[in-house]
Amino acid sequence: MRENKWQQFEMPDASYVLTDLGRPAIFFIPSYKLLQRCDGITAKELLHRFLFAEYGAYTTTLVPQFGLWKNGSDEPVYDECVQYRVSFAGPERIPKLLAKLAEIARLIGEECIYVEAGQYACLVSPNPVHEKPH
Repeated sequence: MRENKWQQFEMPDASYVLTDLGRPAIFFIPSYKLLQRCDGITAKELLHRFLFAEYGAYTTTLVPQFGLWKNGSDEPVYDECVQYRVSFAGPERIPKLLAKLAEIARLIGEECIYVEAGQYACLVSPNPVHEKPH
């Protein structure tokens, strides 16, 4: 069983009740690409359906600054991004999120998506072995 990190703050006569949501996962997607259609719906709606069905809640924030990074060709890229944030208990729920983000990256033509889960960060990319033939 997973340790509840908030348990130390639960007091017998406290005026509050705590619900442990686990660890947060944060990821960034270029805002204009969220409007691309994937199988008849936008990437934004596809993400909404997945996150709400799988985790029950999420938040988004339009990042006021532009993200800047080097692409696979070592060229600088910058985009206005939307930050998604979702929380979940247990590391066993991370692979399903990573698989969906790889699918979204493939559908919107992104090389990868930056993800933070707990204290770790990675780039998730579609696996070319699993690419669907055209």
